[in-house]
Amino acid sequence: MSDISIKLEIADLLGFCDLNGVDALDSDQVERLENYIYACNNAMNDQDGAPLVADSIYDKMVELLKAVNPDAQVLKEVWSADEVDEETFETEDIYKHLRQEPMRSIQTCKSFDCDEVQQFYKRLPDGSFNVHASVKLNGHGIRLVFKNGDLVDATSRARNSAGHNLYKQIYTILYNSDMEHIYELESYDTCEIRGELLLSFANIDKAREYNKDIVSPFTGVSSMLRDSASEEEWGLLEFVAYKFIADDKTFPTKSDEYSYLEDMGFETPACWLIENTTKENLITGMPTYINDFENAIKPANPGEINYRYYTDGIVIEVDDRNLFKAMGDNGSKYSYGNVAMKVGYWKQDCYVGFVQAIMWTRGKNKLSPVAIVAEQPDMAEFTSEFRLDYIRDMSEIEPSNWKQLGVVTACGNKVRRVPLYEPNNILMLNAYVGEPLHFRYGGEAGVVPCFPDGTPLTEGKIKNMFSGEEEYDEYGASDDEFGVD
Repeated sequence: MSDISIKLEIADLLGFCDLNGVDALDSDQVERLENYIYACNNAMNDQDGAPLVADSIYDKMVELLKAVNPDAQVLKEVWSADEVDEETFETEDIYKHLRQEPMRSIQTCKSFDCDEVQQFYKRLPDGSFNVHASVKLNGHGIRLVFKNGDLVDATSRARNSAGHNLYKQIYTILYNSDMEHIYELESYDTCEIRGELLLSFANIDKAREYNKDIVSPFTGVSSMLRDSASEEEWGLLEFVAYKFIADDKTFPTKSDEYSYLEDMGFETPACWLIENTTKENLITGMPTYINDFENAIKPANPGEINYRYYTDGIVIEVDDRNLFKAMGDNGSKYSYGNVAMKVGYWKQDCYVGFVQAIMWTRGKNKLSPVAIVAEQPDMAEFTSEFRLDYIRDMSEIEPSNWKQLGVVTACGNKVRRVPLYEPNNILMLNAYVGEPLHFRYGGEAGVVPCFPDGTPLTEGKIKNMFSGEEEYDEYGASDDEFGVD
């Protein structure tokens, strides 16, 4: 089944749940839901691939499956596939730390009062404690293994054992930073460093010279990591560390662990320390804390870059490692001592589609550009020939396969039109035919174009409101007029 077909089926299922509620799902639909999640996981296993659906859609499917079948096996597995056979994994020394401590995911929280947050609060210790907060980086989780200071192994995150071998790629990346051998680790027979492999905003344009279809920094990592890529492509990636594991090496706090990694020369995620708080104060203060972190990370002005990497949340965890471990885990997938807050600036309502054409629609006083988007480039079919980038009245022409176009959202409908408000925004957003266009969708705002880091383009919308073009406020709210169904 093609990716487009799966996406259409997912949209149908999400739309059904939105209309009828999760309790209306029958056993066949629940089975299909599990298979869709597996399909998304398998898409991530493809080293040359990209996510099958947006994070918000994936998380929505997981949320639905938790409601109808919380014991489903797919909910207990980390997404990556395994390449190493069981005997090798169980006997080789380079996997001993992975055997003892599997790589885990972090529970996603999309509101301040969701069940995951409430359960996290209940497990917090009594009395006062410090909370470690760090940005959740949107890259590929990997592990590096060093023997007496030399890099000897590197793999992706795996479902049950070792994942895809990335040694030659990581060696090139570390070699460029003179870190393929680390003198501070020479005393360790074997140790492991875990972190995120990332494509920075600064390198994404260069990456697109090798692959013009790179949609975001996240999909850029997949493209640059492929075995057939050149050393120049691998060199565009960067490694940010967040965990160190070795025999007889422990850290009193997460802050100490970050400091240890930084002293070796590794970059760690941007972080903050909330000192001497209590569970009650953390509950009431969380919105303020998240707002402060947001102001530290998001750009001061749309289109600017403040933090060099794409982030998709804030990881909140107890700083004291003993208290963290005492909060427990669910086995192999989650630790209960941390959560990933995806609210505010990191709210999961951001999508991306490929521009099929720029149409021009008549407002009260002027023509304004509207991007027609779809899941893949060059999907739109037109009955007559015309220049896709030329000014046309929207009433003059429409794609003949209109129903096949659009980008699926978490509630199951599709966004086909993204308003751009002003001609100069085409340039600002690089919203040309064949290029990816990011947008936010949901709530009263409707469809709002945004930059790749998720920052909404609001200035053009405000200008339209003051100039009497208020109809752009309603984009995404009407099925027929605004291209959403």
